Amino acid sequence: MDKLFVPLVIVSQIFAIAILVLLGIWTGVTLGGFAWDGSMKHFNFHPLLMVLGMVILNGDGILVFRLFPMFSKYTSKLIHLILQGIVVIMGGIALKAVFAYQNANNWDNVHTVHSWVGFTTYLMFGLQWICGFLIFFFPKLSEDYRGAYMPLHRYFGLALFALAIVSAISGIQEEIMFHTEVPKGRKYNDRQLIGDIMGLVIVAFALIVGYLVTNKEYQRKEKSLENDDEKQPLAGTEMKQTSSGSIQAADP
Repeated sequence: MDKLFVPLVIVSQIFAIAILVLLGIWTGVTLGGFAWDGSMKHFNFHPLLMVLGMVILNGDGILVFRLFPMFSKYTSKLIHLILQGIVVIMGGIALKAVFAYQNANNWDNVHTVHSWVGFTTYLMFGLQWICGFLIFFFPKLSEDYRGAYMPLHRYFGLALFALAIVSAISGIQEEIMFHTEVPKGRKYNDRQLIGDIMGLVIVAFALIVGYLVTNKEYQRKEKSLENDDEKQPLAGTEMKQTSSGSIQAADP
């Protein structure tokens, strides 16, 4: 494996931690904290959960198959499924928060490019998760259908991650433009400066994740069929009889 792999993984997680810290400061301090009362504090759940879910957990969920080569593919799939499922739940709560805030202030919902792209991305992400669950986990389609769908699953996984980054950056910019006043004599206030830095770190995190996932040198090395539970389906092991009379797991 390329010598850059481990350093890049470490840097990606440093960026993820940096995003988390900046996000906490931005929403918990400079934007005023949190409350479920229809105020601006209610809105703050939206950027917190969306960035934490659609950016950080989503990115690490995509990296699962690269980060843990010591795990079986069966285990990696379960981790991937669970992480992406958590992202769906967090995104739903984040949307509930922003809709409640806007309704409380008599504002229209989904009326900007950020909201259109972000809402579409979330709906497609949820559909992607449902399709993956039904096709690969339960009830699990036949091997031919799973093989035909896998390239689409991989493509849309990366495409939706990219759209999530676009949504996050546009959302940060929208928040800065709509709710930020720069004091006289200053080029930035704290809200704008932290938001800008966080946006740059999000882009850096996304670039590294994209490189790690698309570089073929970092793909899992396939094991022999006799000892490889990567050939087991998620919901259980299907067995088939070989020509020699031995039993082995069917390829998912």
